Amino acid sequence: MQHNTHWKIAAITASVLALSGTAQGAGFAIIEQGVSGLGNAYAGAAASAEDATTVFFNPAGMTRLPGAQLTLAGHVIRPSAKFSNNGTSDALGNPIASGGNGGDAGDAALVPNAYYTRPLAGGMVFGVGINAPFGLATEYDDDWVGRYHAIKSELKTVNVNPSLAWKANDHWSLGIGLDAQYIE
Repeated sequence: MQHNTHWKIAAITASVLALSGTAQGAGFAIIEQGVSGLGNAYAGAAASAEDATTVFFNPAGMTRLPGAQLTLAGHVIRPSAKFSNNGTSDALGNPIASGGNGGDAGDAALVPNAYYTRPLAGGMVFGVGINAPFGLATEYDDDWVGRYHAIKSELKTVNVNPSLAWKANDHWSLGIGLDAQYIE
């Protein structure tokens, strides 16, 4: 009897999971944390350790870098956020006809980052990164149909990431880092 109950629970759980919808949400996340990974959309960024940006993606990778390194970059991001009113209604289902589409709420921004790594004695490596992992802004026209929900949204962050790594041998490296982040 117990065995049959477990199968029923497993079948119900699998059915609920199979019917679940997908969730998509990057929100204000910014992946542009260095130039070297940009060309391949940062695929494998935690494994590559090509330059000092590994401080952010995988601090243990600092042990693979030759000598001291400084990496500076700036990314210009120009998002587009356009709304198309296809039947906006209030909480009671009444159509809301007043107001426009708000224009293009996207606003260009410069997203800088800097990373520094330096070998120390005993196979240790120190690194520090300064970046903005979240940010950007949207601003719709004052008269748009969604003006009671939001006109301007803005998020700014500055992340300081001191890290240490230790090369135990040719096959093993250990790394640790701290993310101290200011958010406005």
